[in-house]
Amino acid sequence: MKRWRMMIIIIALAAVLIMFVSALLGDLTWWSRPLVSRTMVQSPHRAWRLALVKDAGVRVNFSVLLAGLVTQFMAGVLVLYLVPRQVHHMAHAIAIGWRQLLRYLAIGILLAIVMAVVGLLSILALHTMPLLIVLSMVFFLASLGGVVALTYQLGRGLLSQAGWSEGSPLTSLALGTTIFYAITRIPFFGWFALVLLWLTGAGVAVATRLGSGKPWSILPLMEDS
Repeated sequence: MKRWRMMIIIIALAAVLIMFVSALLGDLTWWSRPLVSRTMVQSPHRAWRLALVKDAGVRVNFSVLLAGLVTQFMAGVLVLYLVPRQVHHMAHAIAIGWRQLLRYLAIGILLAIVMAVVGLLSILALHTMPLLIVLSMVFFLASLGGVVALTYQLGRGLLSQAGWSEGSPLTSLALGTTIFYAITRIPFFGWFALVLLWLTGAGVAVATRLGSGKPWSILPLMEDS
C-alpha cells in the first residue's frame, strides 16, 4: 500500500512536471531574448530566469495550461453531478478489465467512421443537411461522458490500490484529470493521445448504451405486436 501511495505521488509530480515543461516548450524565444546586454551575457543563467518570468509568451502558455486543466476538471464535475449513475456504469465496465480498452477504441473508431459517412451523405439532401451538426454533437457528448468515466476510473483505481478510495469521487476525478491532461500536453504525442482518448470514450459510451448498463435492443418495439 505504501508503494502505491508513493507511486501516486510520483505520477502526480511527473504530470505537473510534464505540464510545466510543455508550457516552456510552447515559446522558446525567452531563452535568448534578453542576452543582448553585456551584464546578461556574463550571467546567462540569471538572464534566462528573468526572461522566463517576464516573457509574455510564457505567461500566456501557463495561463492557457491552467485554464485548460480547470475547464476539463469542471466539465468532469458537471457530468458527474448530472449523470452519476451513467458514469458509474461506464466506470464499472472499464474496471472489469483494462484490456477492454482496445475493444472500446475499435468501437469508437467504427462509430466515428459511420457517423462521418452518414454526415457527409446527409449534405447531399437539403432536408438532411443539419444531420451533420446533430451527429457531431451526439459524438461529442458520448465521447465526453466516456472520457469522464475513463478519467474517474483511472483516479479511482489508483487511489483504491493506495487505500485512499474512501474519499470524495471528485478526488478520483482530479487525479485522473491531471494525469490525462498531462499526457495530452506532451509535444507531438499529445494530439494523438487526445484523439485516442476521445475515440475510446465514445466506444465506452456506445458499449454501455450511454451508461445505462443495458444492451442495445429493439425488443420493446416488438412487444406491441
